[in-house]
Amino acid sequence: MSDKTNAASSALAVANALRSRHRRLSNLKLHKLLFFIQSEHLAWYGIPAFPEKIEAWDNGPVVADLWHKEKREGVGTFDGGPDVPEDLDNVIRLILARYRGMSGKDLVDIVHNEGPWVDITKGGTDIANQTIPHKAMRQYAAQLPEEHEDIRSALSEHPRNRPFVSDSTEALDSFFAANA
Repeated sequence: MSDKTNAASSALAVANALRSRHRRLSNLKLHKLLFFIQSEHLAWYGIPAFPEKIEAWDNGPVVADLWHKEKREGVGTFDGGPDVPEDLDNVIRLILARYRGMSGKDLVDIVHNEGPWVDITKGGTDIANQTIPHKAMRQYAAQLPEEHEDIRSALSEHPRNRPFVSDSTEALDSFFAANA
């Protein structure tokens, strides 16, 4: 797969959707979640969730354009977050259910020990803010724990008949437990 994109949203829109659901989201954790969302979306749908590139920085994957924009302009305010396409919303819910309880440092530890960041940076010995290719992210997400495959199957079997799930941690955990 090339890095050409028919992306459904922007990294800023996905970041705002995450922030509206996880009010105390650190910048460190945000960028790791964006990496996991991009990887999963590529694995599920074959296209990126957003067009911006993800780079391998010291603390793991970072959406550099978003990081620089927010450093210059600050983080905007938002109420309720933007609408994102249903397929992207499904991936966001999955990633939040899996990683919501982890700290940014926990997520850095994960990406520093497995996946494309490790490969691109030669285990952290060659960090030069290299772009992480979509193909590498897709392959990484495709090999994540089997629990994801059960959830993918449950969602794909009922593409138009998904139950409403509030975004509380308990509701998300319950939904994914029932469909795993």
